[in-house]
Order: sequence, then structure tokens, then C-alpha cells
Amino acid sequence: MAERAPQAGSSAAMAAMWGERARDWAEVMEGPSGWGVPVYERILETVPVGGSTRLLDVGCGAGRFCRIARDRGASVAGLDATPELVEIAAERTPDGDFAVGEMEDLPWGDGSFDVVTGFHSFFLAADMAAALREARRVTLPGGTVALTVWGRPERCDSAGLFAAMQALAAGEDAGRRPAPAKAASAPALHEEERIVSVAREAGLEPVETGYLEYVEEYPDADTLARGLLAAPPGRSARRAAGEETVMDVLREAARAFRGDGGAVRLREEVRYLVART
Repeated sequence: MAERAPQAGSSAAMAAMWGERARDWAEVMEGPSGWGVPVYERILETVPVGGSTRLLDVGCGAGRFCRIARDRGASVAGLDATPELVEIAAERTPDGDFAVGEMEDLPWGDGSFDVVTGFHSFFLAADMAAALREARRVTLPGGTVALTVWGRPERCDSAGLFAAMQALAAGEDAGRRPAPAKAASAPALHEEERIVSVAREAGLEPVETGYLEYVEEYPDADTLARGLLAAPPGRSARRAAGEETVMDVLREAARAFRGDGGAVRLREEVRYLVART
């Protein structure tokens, strides 16, 4: 095989944004009641994984999905831009093959995997189509590439929480009513036309798309806020407004989703796509 030229990517920027509070992200958002587990389990209903499966998770974060797949018997590998998250992934699955690197330049050979997944990761690449072409390259012909992106904002309770953090990061009053959104000039990524188009641009053949609804449940607002502060919008907000201000804003925003005992339940949605190589 001819040597491939390295592809420019987004790993340095992503590592700077995600590494600062990697363990908070791992414990809360990739914890048993965060956003990750319900999505992982639903995707595994669509993409069966078992003892003979060779699986790569691109943008593996702290490795929760790899751990679940390994528990089902798969041999697993994962790539992420953030060394701190990859370290946690390797702790969770010591016999996994984990690497720090670029989605657009995967360090595995052609046809190395039966299944490649990317949970809310491929759209973070500097070039999403290039990242998906790499996923196709390392997947065995006839194998599966599955990905998720966020769903429709009006069906995601967390959209308001992220909007509040973004307002703080921009120096705005997080409590004021946001201006009406301008009409988009192109379909949003969660819309079928757009996600299918990008997949086909990368040489993949979509076989199934849809929306998945699920519920995240956190023991209290402070736990939820700790997880959100570990993500890039939270990082930007606390640098602009200070951590206590951001915590207060998130506690107030979470009041609408509190149930008995103070637990916070968020109804969420993702768009998923399953494709063949």
C-alpha cells in the first residue's frame, strides 16, 4: 500500500478544550446516567456487536462505549484527540487498543475493523467528509460505519442549558430571551438530507437513519452542572463569567427539569445513521 500523506485535522484544538476536566466528563456525562449510555445501548440494538467483532470508536472520549462493546465480547480500539480522555479509556479497558490522534488520519491499516462508530464526534473534525472517508478506509468492505449527531433542538432539553452557557461566554445576560434564530441557508446536520449527503460524499452507503429519544437523569443539579462544565461550552463560560456564576445559572436553568428528591431528568434526541462500506 502506498504511504498516505498525513491529513490536517482538529486534534490540537479539541485536546485543549476537553482535557482540562476529563475525569468530570468521564464520571458524569459518560457515567451510568449521563448522555452516553442510553445512546450506546440503542445503537447496539441496530449494530450487533459480539465475540468476533473488531470495533473502532472514533472520538472515543473516556471509553465508555468501548467498555460496553468489550463486555459483549468484541475486540475494541479507540481514538481521541485528548490524551487525558484516552488515559481513562485505557484504564476502563486495559486490553483495548487506544490512540491519540486525528480523525482524518487514523493510525490503523485498511480494512482493520468490522464496525466503526462515532458518537457526536465526526462533525467535530476539521473536515467531516474526510474523517468519514478514513472511517470507511479502516472498515472491512461490507462492514458498518455508524454515527450520531445531536437531534432537533426543540426536542433536546439540554439545548437551553447550552444556550445559557454560550450567552455567558459571549458576555450576555443568560437570563434574557434569546433573539429569534435566523433561517439556515443549508439543512442542519441532524436533518436526513444533510447527514446522508455527507455520508455519500465519503463513499458510504446509508442503510438506516432515524431519531432516537432517550432520557438522561442526574441525582441533582450540581452533578449535571459539573458534567456540563467539563465540555467546551462550559469551559468558555466559566472563563468568561467565573465558575460560581455559571453554576448559579445552570442550577436555575435546571429547575424546570427537577423531579422528586431533586433529581434532574432531561429528555433528549439524537440523529443516527448506519452505513455500509
